[in-house]
Amino acid sequence: MDRVRSNRLRSAQAGLWDTMAEDYGLFPDLAFDAVMARAERGELVTATPRLVELLVDQQLSVMDSAAVVSTLGDQRWDNGRRAALEEVFDAWWQETLLLEPGEHQPPFTPEVVLGVLVGYGAPMVRWLAPWLVELDGPGAAHLAAVVLGGLDGPAWRGKADQAGQVIGWARTETVINGLALIGCTHLDDQILSDVLDRLI
Repeated sequence: MDRVRSNRLRSAQAGLWDTMAEDYGLFPDLAFDAVMARAERGELVTATPRLVELLVDQQLSVMDSAAVVSTLGDQRWDNGRRAALEEVFDAWWQETLLLEPGEHQPPFTPEVVLGVLVGYGAPMVRWLAPWLVELDGPGAAHLAAVVLGGLDGPAWRGKADQAGQVIGWARTETVINGLALIGCTHLDDQILSDVLDRLI
């Protein structure tokens, strides 16, 4: 399935390549194993744009995706590089929320992408605030899927606290009102009823 990237994500990825290093050598064409081998030998900064490219293009397994994001979250970045990296993550998450159910490349549904991204270690508001904005659209269906299906699988391994924060956020008055008053136009009546029963 060919991926059509959002303008924001394409721009963010280009910005990351522009920011991380002056000379990338063979990195733009390297496979994941080769990039990781060089990253682990002390070239993580130079390897980062290629790792992120493989990540957001969903060419990695869920486990490898989670490992990459965790590694990048553990790295000490200067402000410019951190901003460039986080813009890619923010753009990828926004694009994920804007795709209709069924348009995501399996297995990278919104709950899986979120599970991967929370491994970066940013405060959960970074991912939840944009989701609230997107309840007037596909974001409502994605939230319903999480509430009814739960958060588990490889992307959420070791992240029970963050998963609990997502469900706690979904139970807030702001989110419930958003679903009931705005998101309702994007959900089947029975699904909306089931979701609200779980949350209230």
